[in-house]
Amino acid sequence: MKYVALAAAVSLGMVGAIAAPSQAANFSWTVEYSGWWEGDGGGSILGSLIADESAAADGILSLDELVAWSWNWSGNDVVSAFSISSGDAGAEIQFFDGFYVDGTANLPDFADGFDQGTFIGGEFGQYAIDFETLTLEDNTTAFPFGGDASFGDATAPLGRVAVGDPARVPEPTALLGLLAIAGVGTTLKRRCATA
Repeated sequence: MKYVALAAAVSLGMVGAIAAPSQAANFSWTVEYSGWWEGDGGGSILGSLIADESAAADGILSLDELVAWSWNWSGNDVVSAFSISSGDAGAEIQFFDGFYVDGTANLPDFADGFDQGTFIGGEFGQYAIDFETLTLEDNTTAFPFGGDASFGDATAPLGRVAVGDPARVPEPTALLGLLAIAGVGTTLKRRCATA
């Protein structure tokens, strides 16, 4: 009887993972900024932008198309490492035209005629990344103003912005189905080991 229940759970998990009805899929684009802060001891930004699959049809992810975002600053001699995301209590985006995701270069200092914006995060909005001026701010030492700031050099010869190919973001229903399968598999393995 236990095996029948386990088989049913596996079947339901498979159905949830494979055949669950879905909305349009979300995709994640990885973005990396590096080589701009050598005068302050280096540092780089690695993050991701998540949007509906149709959002990139024009080659640009705009503010109203973003589902979620996250950025990780590696730190340098001036501003310590920090991470921010759209899930932070103090999350906000300002002056954002969008990011090119079609191979067009995302350039700082308005060189591409486009503003990649300022992303603010942290519990109180104490961290900020301004992609247009290449400015990193950590206001935890003197919140809300006057903390540490690292200013990138928009003419840096090693400066680069890399946007990765889109990767499908797993849907919650599919994840639940796969977790159910994994849980049943672990249970079966334990039962076989004790039998």
